[in-house]
Amino acid sequence: MKRAGWALALVTMAQGAFAAEREQVMLVLDASGSMWGQIEGRSKVEIARDAVADLVQTWKPDVDLGLVAYGHRRKGDCADIETVLPAGPLDAKAYLGKVNALNAKGMTPLSQAVIHAADALKASERKATVILVSDGEETCKLDPCAVGKQLEAKGVDFTAHVIGFDVPNPAHQAQLRCLAENTGGRYFNASDAASLEKALGQLAVASTEKPLPAVPAKLMPPANIVAATDIRVGFEGPGEARDWVGFAKIGSDDLAYLDYDWVLAAKGQAAMRAPAEPGDYELRYVSARRTPPVLARVKVTVAPATATVSGPKSVMAGDIVSVDATGPAASGHWIGFAPKDAGPGEYRDYVRPDESGKTHAQLTAPAQPGDYELRYVLNESDKVVAAQRIAVLPAKVSFLAAPDRIAARTPIEVEWAGPRGKGHWIGVVARGAGADAYITYAYASDAYPRARFQSPDEPGDYDLVFVLSGEAGERVILRQPLRVD
Repeated sequence: MKRAGWALALVTMAQGAFAAEREQVMLVLDASGSMWGQIEGRSKVEIARDAVADLVQTWKPDVDLGLVAYGHRRKGDCADIETVLPAGPLDAKAYLGKVNALNAKGMTPLSQAVIHAADALKASERKATVILVSDGEETCKLDPCAVGKQLEAKGVDFTAHVIGFDVPNPAHQAQLRCLAENTGGRYFNASDAASLEKALGQLAVASTEKPLPAVPAKLMPPANIVAATDIRVGFEGPGEARDWVGFAKIGSDDLAYLDYDWVLAAKGQAAMRAPAEPGDYELRYVSARRTPPVLARVKVTVAPATATVSGPKSVMAGDIVSVDATGPAASGHWIGFAPKDAGPGEYRDYVRPDESGKTHAQLTAPAQPGDYELRYVLNESDKVVAAQRIAVLPAKVSFLAAPDRIAARTPIEVEWAGPRGKGHWIGVVARGAGADAYITYAYASDAYPRARFQSPDEPGDYDLVFVLSGEAGERVILRQPLRVD
């Protein structure tokens, strides 16, 4: 009996030692209400779910992973922090099920959430790593910098890596960076889906693998680089998981970047877009596993991009206008309308430039009269590289030939003159009603100069209307009585 008891005790001790040897990481996810904000038409909640899905696919099986969330159950409650999954061997399907079930609602107690995660990992007794993803500032009266110092002081080997996801305010970025740096962790800014996935992937490597010493790498940039154009950079390096080559500002943090491409082999070419602003930059080969992480850097000069855009000097509100442009082609550039004196991110109707570098496009003028510009804009909102002023005049529309009386359930034909842009329509509404009370209609852009549609099924008094569609919604700009028998 004694021998059996000792044997059982030894097995239990061995299992405990084995468990203690496993490294533990806790992912802390922001599920505050602001995570329903949109980036490129998708909520930050959705983007974060996809990034975590990528993370768990490459997670090392010998490292435990847990999940803490905050702001996901109650509004206005700084105590809404929960260990959704304790740190343990990763079951990817179950883990993603928990992540996908989070419903963003409440406050941003990010500092207390990191303290909660450290306690859950028993950071005062063993090595522990936290990865925090937050989209904003601390809103629950704790100081992230001070919390970082406290956790570092009492932890055996505690590290907090932080990703600021869509955090444009420099002061809020500084809060998050300070929390990370005070624990010896890394800080990343992530502005979109690709950069969040990149940051999480790099922190997965940093959290689960021991750092390796730096090794030489080599970069071979093209001789001439033009702003906002797609280029290829030759490289040679270790070619390890999550290595990347990219542009960065000279003197910026080693892990900072402007655009990048993953390295998938020991040598090859990385594809990326040059910065929109001309000037001097660095191209870097950056490793996720090695210290220091920058294995090669080359100073390059980015030459200004040249572009033109031309169209008429004036156009009727909501009408179609022909625009010609020349300039660099890339998926994020656009040519279109913007209010005069507005920032580079303002736009109305637009098109992407043609790959040939020469673009001929048909655009719909804004529905609101005023002073506008036709613009050539790089990288969505980085820089207006060419512009021409254009006056948008009040829309004028008339029914040249239209019935004032018609039988029910019969075809109507309306000959008209006026703006022909996208979304406008001619149709029938109840007498005196607005555009939202349409009964039957035809789109004006498809029907010029004759619109054809069916009269209402029920006899009565109606209005034949022309509805202008635009950035402020739909509004009736011409109305004519119509009797249906």
